[in-house]
Amino acid sequence: MEAAESWRDVPTREKNRIILTEKELHIPGLRMFGHHLSYNATASLNWHYHENAFEFSMPAQGTFTFSTRQKGPAPTKSPSRSARQEDQALLPPQETLPFSGGEVFVSRPNEVHGTNRRPINGGELYWFQLDTAGKDLLFLSPKAGRALKHSLLAIPGHVVKTDIKKTLPLLEQAFSRALAGEDPYFTAALLQYFLHLTVQYSRQESSPVSPDIQAALTFIRENLTKELPLELLAETAMLSCSQFKQKFKKQLGVSPRHYVNQQKIEYAKSLLAQGRSVTETAMLLNFSDSSYFSTVFKKYTLFTPREYRAMMRDSRLPLE
Repeated sequence: MEAAESWRDVPTREKNRIILTEKELHIPGLRMFGHHLSYNATASLNWHYHENAFEFSMPAQGTFTFSTRQKGPAPTKSPSRSARQEDQALLPPQETLPFSGGEVFVSRPNEVHGTNRRPINGGELYWFQLDTAGKDLLFLSPKAGRALKHSLLAIPGHVVKTDIKKTLPLLEQAFSRALAGEDPYFTAALLQYFLHLTVQYSRQESSPVSPDIQAALTFIRENLTKELPLELLAETAMLSCSQFKQKFKKQLGVSPRHYVNQQKIEYAKSLLAQGRSVTETAMLLNFSDSSYFSTVFKKYTLFTPREYRAMMRDSRLPLE
């Protein structure tokens, strides 16, 4: 069975990804702070956990999907096993959780999570890890630090819906200051406020999608084989195009076109797995031609449709 590894990030400065670690941050309890920006899908995230550390992830753009998993009983020690191989086996995934703009994915200390072999969608993401083992936490007093830890552990579920206008600017400013090496006390204060807001929002009922946007979502899911222009979707929601685009992105975190393509590609994966040809699938889903379909498919999955069909045919286990 698969095993999960304890994951420690290393400092990274790449075009699409920056990761700052403790040596650069100089903030007690802040193990790392990262920013990812890519308009194409990137490699999947293996099953892993962060020893004694929370991880908070929030998209600025796009939709990301993580899964959580429980550890099973530890295997019997064997002289032939390495320390890594002695890690616990994993039980089947508990939850698969999409989250988008304004939503915070919370991974608890030592909780196994990953993308369950799914490529990471294109988009923009901020994330940071908070060490719970030490006495110091974001320059807080011991009493205030303990209270914050208890509040974070009490968050129900894994995805917290927040007001993106209030929470995202805090992460953006905190990361900008950390990257520039500016006042760590100010950066820590911004993260404290972000965490307190996350706790506050977690105690509220999540606001449902409004009826007009829900009508559009239902229409999209029921008509994936048809052309779905913005004007038609706006008409379904009984909104103007500009109102519809703005309201859709505010509630879903992605544009209508991105959502439609995402849903079409998910449907395409099931059709290809059933043995449909690439051309047949492209035509069925109303793409202009198979070449454009292949381009969109690879953007969302990292594979061409033919590569995906081959993987599905040759793999003993279907891609989840």
